[in-house]
Amino acid sequence: MATFDNVVSTLANFKGYTGDPPTTEAEYNVFDCWEDASSAPSWDSVSADMALEEVRAKRQTAYDSVGNQLDMIYKDNLNGTTTHKASVEAVKAKYPKPE
Repeated sequence: MATFDNVVSTLANFKGYTGDPPTTEAEYNVFDCWEDASSAPSWDSVSADMALEEVRAKRQTAYDSVGNQLDMIYKDNLNGTTTHKASVEAVKAKYPKPE
């Protein structure tokens, strides 16, 4: 799960791991990927960050498929339309941030 890697790989205490990343709290609690396990982030924190990372990745893919957004903004300003705003709002509605 690349999402787990994206979330924890930048943390100072992270030492890396081999095999598959954890997908549950039970797996995470016995996972050996921290220099100092006592200062490892909680599963709740990691899983919340993973959920947000998944939304970001989905939104990025969707935004990329919208096309040339700067051109849309330019045309909206020129024509008084809201095509770009509507496109962005549609992506955000399709992939809402986790609560």
